[in-house]
Amino acid sequence: MDEKNTMRQSLLTARRAHADAHGAEAAALTDHAEKLSGQNIAAYLPMGGEIDPRPLMQALRQQGSGICLPVCIDEEAAMIFRHYREGDPLLPDEMGIAAPRATAQQVTPDIVLLPLLAFDGIGHRLGRGGGFYDRTLAKLRAGTNCRFIGLAFDMQMVDKCPVAPHDEVLHSVATPTQWHDFDGK
Repeated sequence: MDEKNTMRQSLLTARRAHADAHGAEAAALTDHAEKLSGQNIAAYLPMGGEIDPRPLMQALRQQGSGICLPVCIDEEAAMIFRHYREGDPLLPDEMGIAAPRATAQQVTPDIVLLPLLAFDGIGHRLGRGGGFYDRTLAKLRAGTNCRFIGLAFDMQMVDKCPVAPHDEVLHSVATPTQWHDFDGK
């Protein structure tokens, strides 16, 4: 097993245990809402112990931002984003993840809030390993001024994330207690 997969396995277990015991910490992410302003902000619905962005999503809506969610239309392509309001009906996308219906407006986000397994002090992230966010962030980086902000529990910061050439760097990471800024290339 390579370094990334070994790290993924241990962090999946640790993050899930932490989320089970400390999931309420996610509400503190709303303290960072004032740092986020954009017409369309992409978020996600949590799964597998990911920090829950829904309180932050609500705070961003109250600030006037529109919220969109990622949709996988092809497992080898970049994800697209569709507008989402709380309570909108969701259907499984190509990967079986709840996503807005095809009738929801497709948008290009100004900010992408994304989950992660680990992050380090220079903005590298370790994800689940499918490459969906890396492909999507690369496409957005090439054609927009979109900012990429990871959401995580404090315990997900590590000394160094293993990286590959296709791994995209984050601009920032928000945790319940801190805001970490990086160059974000």
